[in-house]
Amino acid sequence: MRITKKHFTWFVLLPLFLCACAALFYINYFTTVKIIVDGKEINARLKNTSVGDFIKSYGVAFSSADIITPSLDKRVPWHGAIRIVRITENIETIKEVLPFIIRWSKLYSKNLRPAELQRGTQKVKIKLVKTTYHDGKAVTKEILRERTTSRTFYRLALLYKDGSWECLYDLSKSKKFKMIATAYYPGDPLAWGDGTETFLGEKMQRGIVAVDPRVIPLKTRVFVSNYGYGWAGDTGNMIKGKRIDLGVNNKEEEKDYMHVPVVVYILEKADTW
Repeated sequence: MRITKKHFTWFVLLPLFLCACAALFYINYFTTVKIIVDGKEINARLKNTSVGDFIKSYGVAFSSADIITPSLDKRVPWHGAIRIVRITENIETIKEVLPFIIRWSKLYSKNLRPAELQRGTQKVKIKLVKTTYHDGKAVTKEILRERTTSRTFYRLALLYKDGSWECLYDLSKSKKFKMIATAYYPGDPLAWGDGTETFLGEKMQRGIVAVDPRVIPLKTRVFVSNYGYGWAGDTGNMIKGKRIDLGVNNKEEEKDYMHVPVVVYILEKADTW
């Protein structure tokens, strides 16, 4: 049989055609594409369709905010993977408290321990911040809005003997009472017992104050206007309701606090002054 040019062409092209068909069959039915999403990999069989339709066919939800590679309108790649990065945002208010600036101060050093009354200003920066996350990892922060507030108030600093601060009390946030003050001194004949020891067994001295425990519990730290720091360590038969008896050094000093209106700030309960 004589092989013509036409026959030769078929002998060459037919195997190539069959190989191409086999390759396409293999690619379409046996090649898999990975869908990487939410920290896992889905092995999906290749389909000749768009990425968007392909993802939907496997029940993978996505939103317009997500980053999808390749893009939704591209054909599904027969090699490589489709990656979906979840984009989420969180908006929060962040407060930054700036240092307290002291404008005026007064040191009270005669009572149980030194204390400093301070008047000052404190500013607070308030920021509205948007954080963008890629698959749960923060990638950008954006300040949407920022403002600064300022307030002026009094606070009390309790000091150690070396002048360092032990603690601070914001008097604008403290409970307070308007009271009538009297005073007593060590050995005062009107004081409890012999006038040298308090109801709690402490040595009578300046800074110890007598209170009605129904109004101010014993062992309460207080600050009394025009008197200073005090510790509720005593009671008295005449100290009822909104009355307070201020411990002073002597009878002469007692005269300065007889039936004087004062403001008493409640600081905290403490076993020691």
